[in-house]
Amino acid sequence: MAALNREPLFRALRCDKLCLAALQATVDLQLNQQTADIPTLALLQVSEDALRARAAAICDKLSKSCPGLQIAIGRSAAKTGGGTLPKSSMSSVTIEIVPSNCSVVAFAGRLRRSTPPLIGYIANDRFKLNLRTIFPQQDGLVIQAISAVCRK
Repeated sequence: MAALNREPLFRALRCDKLCLAALQATVDLQLNQQTADIPTLALLQVSEDALRARAAAICDKLSKSCPGLQIAIGRSAAKTGGGTLPKSSMSSVTIEIVPSNCSVVAFAGRLRRSTPPLIGYIANDRFKLNLRTIFPQQDGLVIQAISAVCRK
């Protein structure tokens, strides 16, 4: 045991009080059947219809504030974990944007540098935001970030 305690990797990866407190809080919520209060599980439980309604509202506001953007609602498959469920995916809804005044790569870079940063991905020559990765209370921030980048 003494040799294990001196191992640098063991020391770097051992759980501290904060990690254990977070784990305990998550387990308590799970045991009390309050999974809606666990952020990851809350995002996974949102219906595709609810995501589509949010996407429509965001696209409507963006089309008014950013007339130079092509904005569409798309579909995607979302992975359900960072490797915890490698063969599992679920349907999701995306907001797909094609800017008219710059390349998609430049548009994505501007959004990454905005405050707060907005991270999406590029596929099929479109910038895409997966709404299953964005909390509903952040929709206004998404609209603000994209509108600010459009004005530049």
